[in-house]
Amino acid sequence: MRRREVLARTLSCLGISVLGCILLAAALVVWFFASWRHAARGRDFGSQAAVTVSADRLRGRLEDADADGVLTEQEIIDALQHRPARSLVREQDRTVLVVQVAASGWAQCYAYIALPTGSVGQRPLKSCPTATTSAPYQDPSRTSAR
Repeated sequence: MRRREVLARTLSCLGISVLGCILLAAALVVWFFASWRHAARGRDFGSQAAVTVSADRLRGRLEDADADGVLTEQEIIDALQHRPARSLVREQDRTVLVVQVAASGWAQCYAYIALPTGSVGQRPLKSCPTATTSAPYQDPSRTSAR
């Protein structure tokens, strides 16, 4: 009878140890994926912040270029600093420029509205316009003779 008790206690201790190891392994897996997801969210937040800063800088360059109330094509090219524009629409009372701003794997389109008063406003767009919904602005220095 004593042998059975010792064997039963040994098996129960072994079972509890195995169960503890399994629970520990499961907790480590959950912790790993939770910390990985948290780090990914932090990178996304940093990328979004970098895009916002870049968009604000572009708005500042456009506003400096529009100080006289007229935003010329050359001023736009200089302000964009080799960044392609999605569209450029000139109206009598404003110029609307749509640009995709990207940084660190994150991108968003912004509409920049230049007024004759010399002020330039910006607003993020939910989606970038396609070539069918707006005429893309072509940098004249980049077009080739056909």
